[in-house]
Amino acid sequence: MSLIDGLRQLTDDALEYVEQITASELVSVEIVLIDVQETATLHINNKITLQEGSHNPDARILMTKTVFNNILAGKADFGALIGRSKYSEKRPIDFEIINTIKTNQLMSTLYTLMTFFFTPRKPKIKKLNRSLAGEAHGAHPIPLVYSDGLRSGWYTIDEGETLNESGEKDPYPQIFVIIKGRGKAQIGDTRVTLEPDSAVYIPVNASHSVTALETMQLLWLAWNTPII
Repeated sequence: MSLIDGLRQLTDDALEYVEQITASELVSVEIVLIDVQETATLHINNKITLQEGSHNPDARILMTKTVFNNILAGKADFGALIGRSKYSEKRPIDFEIINTIKTNQLMSTLYTLMTFFFTPRKPKIKKLNRSLAGEAHGAHPIPLVYSDGLRSGWYTIDEGETLNESGEKDPYPQIFVIIKGRGKAQIGDTRVTLEPDSAVYIPVNASHSVTALETMQLLWLAWNTPII
């Protein structure tokens, strides 16, 4: 399928979610399939419009045609492939900000595109399994909802792996909900055991990490989060 046809399909799939995607000020995002030089531009305001080619983009999303086709077929997750621990890391999908004056709005737009637009079909259903997960923070996430003030994701931590091995500190509250597997969490100076059907709350600015004693699955939620 061509890029423009695939984006038309995604635009149609997103019609019931358009209120969550649209922006108060016009944002233009160029989509580029880097290996076949196909380009199209999404214009997002009070509706989503699509143009073939490049048309004064504020930002750019780059991927290969194989990655794009796999997203359309449900064989790849957009958020898992663009997500990274640091902005400088290279992933199968890259995001470039062109108009830095709109940086906050562009990040907000990226979050809504990741959550609603690039999840195909309707209603939107994400598959949560290890084969679709990405690589970030020492574990394997699939982002669920990213928006202003809220972030959430589904994580697999393979046996022996440590999520946030260096002991990450964040200026917002978080919670890990353990779905499967046992592990150990280091929260500040305290070490605790994690088991299924439990949740652990992370204080603001507290160093935290999770080590899997066996393969773990968990939900991560953070709130009062900055846009960047």
